[in-house]
Amino acid sequence: MWFPSSASFTVTYTGKYRLTAVGAGGSGASAQVLTTGGAASGGGGGAFCEKEVDLVAADVLTLVVGAGGTAVSSAGADGVDGGESSIHGAGSAAAVALNMHAGPGLKGLYTVTNAQNKAGGAGGTATGGDLNSTGGAGGAATHLTNGAEAGGGGAAGSPYGTGGAGGSAINGGAAGLLAGGGGGVGGKGWDVTAANEAGSAGGSGGAATALSTGGVSRIPGIGATGWASYKVNNALVLSSPIDPFRFLDGIAGVSPAIPAPGGGNAGSITAAGVKAGYLGGSGGVVFAAAVVAGSGSLGGGSGGRATIADVSGSSLSGVGGPGVILIERIG
Repeated sequence: MWFPSSASFTVTYTGKYRLTAVGAGGSGASAQVLTTGGAASGGGGGAFCEKEVDLVAADVLTLVVGAGGTAVSSAGADGVDGGESSIHGAGSAAAVALNMHAGPGLKGLYTVTNAQNKAGGAGGTATGGDLNSTGGAGGAATHLTNGAEAGGGGAAGSPYGTGGAGGSAINGGAAGLLAGGGGGVGGKGWDVTAANEAGSAGGSGGAATALSTGGVSRIPGIGATGWASYKVNNALVLSSPIDPFRFLDGIAGVSPAIPAPGGGNAGSITAAGVKAGYLGGSGGVVFAAAVVAGSGSLGGGSGGRATIADVSGSSLSGVGGPGVILIERIG
């Protein structure tokens, strides 16, 4: 049973349950000062908290689901922190003892000051579970006048551990367009260090290996149909209803437009961003015109957005991935 928003749940059957909470991701920052540009760091990923517990019929669980950090625009704006997801209970002793908290990813920061660096948002932390995994931090960004730089968003925590951090956009040379890759469940987004580069995304099975490619899935080639439906409709269509946070199946991400489950999506310096894969962070987006950055997906942080154009507020950072709670009866 998936809960995309806060609710009260009454246990119907006595048995063993797996409870999972994912905190929401923070949104990346937005930066623009006409032709002199700016830098925007990425938002952090939400935490992951899981616990197996014996519950009794009529126990009541109070579920709070955090909202993703909202998109921001303007000449310069920090992102917005995500919201915490939590589970508490009443009734049996086991239910009363529940005190699960999956903390949110924090916001990215902006700057329009030459040579100034802004760290990405911190990943959320979790408490109260048998398994508590921290979200990945957003990628940092350093501004050089007449350039635009954006860090990638961090991935959410997962059963596989701390989410991969977003790629940083820190140029040691001439000013230009730099966009860090989004973090994946199993790997960090690509850092970019040279002008006019877009970083690849972190994979759910390992680190990024090339520029401008989406992160690969943990189990390549399985369940593509179900995940294609999820990506098109932004609905929770799962190929596996059993322990879905471990069975991160799906096709490999072969381009910024095809993020795989568990993988982030790549940064972009040529087009608008796209939504990251399940639990992944979105890459940073920079452009010499109005542009909208990609959003995180289910707890992932969104990348920053920066431009050197006068777009009068029509560009937006991405939205942090929403939190979610999953209740599974396992015995």
